[in-house]
Amino acid sequence: MLLKRKSGRSVKLPFIFAFAGFLALAYAVVNLVAMQVEISQKSAEFEELSDKLYALRTQNELLERYTSEEYKLGYVEEMAREELDYSYSDEKIYYFIPSN
Repeated sequence: MLLKRKSGRSVKLPFIFAFAGFLALAYAVVNLVAMQVEISQKSAEFEELSDKLYALRTQNELLERYTSEEYKLGYVEEMAREELDYSYSDEKIYYFIPSN
């Protein structure tokens, strides 16, 4: 790049200034790309945490519903069936095994 002096002679812009400008621009671009990567990672983490929060709120609502007196027996029965595989003595349970 050439600059004109008042006397009419042209002077070259020192290489060091051009190189420093290039380094500053390169640093800015690398920093921008790094921020975009971090933003995408944080967005994925946010989505995962949002899904966990939704599941916990749903579970909390279910547990709150079972704390009332009318649902306590139903909750105990459901937990015994699902978690402990209990059943009534006169109850027949059928299991469906898919064929491959």
